[in-house]
Amino acid sequence: MNEEDFPALFAAADTASNEAQSHLLLSYKINTGLLIAGAATALASTMTTWLATVSALLFIASLLVYIHGQYRDFQGRWYQARALAESVKTATWRLMMAAEPFASTEQTANLDAFRSLLGELLQENRGIGEHLSGDWSKQDQVTPRMREVLSLSFEKKKQRYLTDRIEEQRSWYARRATENRDDSVRFFALLCAAYGFAIVLLLIRIGAPSVPFLPIEVLAVLASSIIGWKQLRRFDELASAYGLTAHEVGIIQSRYDGVEDSDGLGAFVSDSENAFSREHTQWAARRDH
Repeated sequence: MNEEDFPALFAAADTASNEAQSHLLLSYKINTGLLIAGAATALASTMTTWLATVSALLFIASLLVYIHGQYRDFQGRWYQARALAESVKTATWRLMMAAEPFASTEQTANLDAFRSLLGELLQENRGIGEHLSGDWSKQDQVTPRMREVLSLSFEKKKQRYLTDRIEEQRSWYARRATENRDDSVRFFALLCAAYGFAIVLLLIRIGAPSVPFLPIEVLAVLASSIIGWKQLRRFDELASAYGLTAHEVGIIQSRYDGVEDSDGLGAFVSDSENAFSREHTQWAARRDH
């Protein structure tokens, strides 16, 4: 299913999360670039006075970028909007598969309960309400594709859930676990290179103190920025969390062939969505942290 096939609240939260993440990462990159440039000009300012002024301006600009990021709370908005989006998606799949809490035989009752749940989620996240506006707010909360899936036979629902939810999510978690692990290794290697180069320059300074312009301070800022980037992106934490979730979904998927009726499908969906929800809960925990 595509983004527009889910409720408008999901699409709005997903868009808000992606935008906040992009702004956060851009803010960090700009801040890092200004700090490195400030350190470099500060080093060169021993020979040229005007560079000291440039260096001061660069550090001031870096501080302003940091304050702006903290004031706009890009990270908190990213995590909160992502938790909301995934909560709506989980509720949508539960509704379409008639799993708890939408296991009533009356479709109208299930739709009413679903709308009530969306209202509760919206109220719980009203703090990011201004970021959930836009074109998505005019779209349907119960989309035509959702109604189409609701009307499918048991066998078609079962196959749809396997293909569009279980297999898609298992592949996504496995892929993201690998990507985060590889990124962690790359940035660790880059960090070691920065430290190694700085150590070499320090040895040169000790052995030949007359050599000018050794950018040790610049490398120190670069190394600190790499550490900050790894902490911001949480490569190791996400690689572990995504890998564990992929295995958990795989274990749940092994029970798929044993699903023989609607009640069994509802229980299967509940277990699967509980596994996904544990990952969503971590988003909320990251936001609070």
